[in-house]
Amino acid sequence: MFSERFRSHHDAEAGLEAMLGKPKGHLGRLLKMKSWADVEKKLRDGPGAQERSLPRGIYIHVPYCDKICSFCNLNRKERGRADLDAYAAYIAGELKAFGEYPYVREQPFNSVYFGGGTPTVLSVDGFALILRALGDHIPLAAGCEISVETTQHNLGVQKALALSELGVNRFSVGIQTFSDRGRNVLGRTFNGEKSLEALRELRAAFTGVLGIDIIYSYPDQSIEEITRDAEICIESEIDSVSFYSLMIHKGSALAQSIENKETEFTRNIEWDRERHHLFYQKLTKAGFSLLELSKLARPGRDAYRYIHVQYENGDLIPIGSGAGGRLAGFRIFSMAPGHRFVSPINKQYERYYRMLGELQFGLYDPKKMAEGLPPGTEKAILEKIKELEGRGFLIPAAQGSARTLTPDGIFWGNNIAVEVLGAAINPAKKEKTVYV
Repeated sequence: MFSERFRSHHDAEAGLEAMLGKPKGHLGRLLKMKSWADVEKKLRDGPGAQERSLPRGIYIHVPYCDKICSFCNLNRKERGRADLDAYAAYIAGELKAFGEYPYVREQPFNSVYFGGGTPTVLSVDGFALILRALGDHIPLAAGCEISVETTQHNLGVQKALALSELGVNRFSVGIQTFSDRGRNVLGRTFNGEKSLEALRELRAAFTGVLGIDIIYSYPDQSIEEITRDAEICIESEIDSVSFYSLMIHKGSALAQSIENKETEFTRNIEWDRERHHLFYQKLTKAGFSLLELSKLARPGRDAYRYIHVQYENGDLIPIGSGAGGRLAGFRIFSMAPGHRFVSPINKQYERYYRMLGELQFGLYDPKKMAEGLPPGTEKAILEKIKELEGRGFLIPAAQGSARTLTPDGIFWGNNIAVEVLGAAINPAKKEKTVYV
């Protein structure tokens, strides 16, 4: 086993960067800053064959919330007196500006994702302005996924239907739990009964893709609480559910409350694992299947194209204050209107980041994983896969030489991905390495 669990793709990415000897996160990118003029130079050309073969997306960040959840430390702030109409106009202007570049115009986009913050703090008129600019200036693929993150208290049925008329075809609703006690700990609005009622009303009215977020392993969460959350997910006819083990982020209100001993929170791996497995097994028994390590979906009901853009190293245009993405061979982080950090993507390491992304889907195919890597890599990966199979994390897939993850493998999925990447990076290294 592992002494510490990587709970997210970002944790695994930090493990990968450590193996590559790179400074972590934004710091590493800032050390190799480029100017926006370098990006524009590439954008004046059309996409090459490599770019045309990958999915493309747009990430639109709305950094405002009506209320800050206790566990959150993301790039967001309470809306206060923010001029949201002006912010919507800024986003629309950015879409128009990007649409003028041949690199953007000549290849359609598969996914548009509104994240935050809480994008639905914007008015219907604000969304209309943005989506009109999107249709006027950006080429969209047929059936383009237009997804909006939201809380329940600022997405009533009428607003959902209005946004659907404008082209939104997927909502991701941050519910986290239906337990009254849990909702209080996590700083949610509404009690559990009202939350469930609102979800049922939305499901009855909205015909697009409806996903929700559930957090497990929060302070003192009982087996009864996680069981009820799982049962509601099954009964409510949602299309998908993202289920996350609570991550305690420095700077969040919950982290401060635990540090000040106002909230008692002790958990161990077995406690965490028990809740993960209970939730996973209840939903898979009801017909859900793994979409990625932390997401289950009813078969054929949620393509989640946005995450494919991210994990397959596709172009992702970042728009809005606090948005991050990648475009034309550069990583881009938009700080504020007119201010962007830009750094070149290291092609030497690109394949490893893509492998990490691909492994989020839970399929381990040594031949595919070794594509584009030095000779001897496939053998090293296969040896590592066989070892992981012996440890109970992988089982043979239905066809070919691929393996799929067991429930324990899904629970430890990010740790396992980093261990396999270690074998791919150092194929001659024989000793067993556990990254913590």
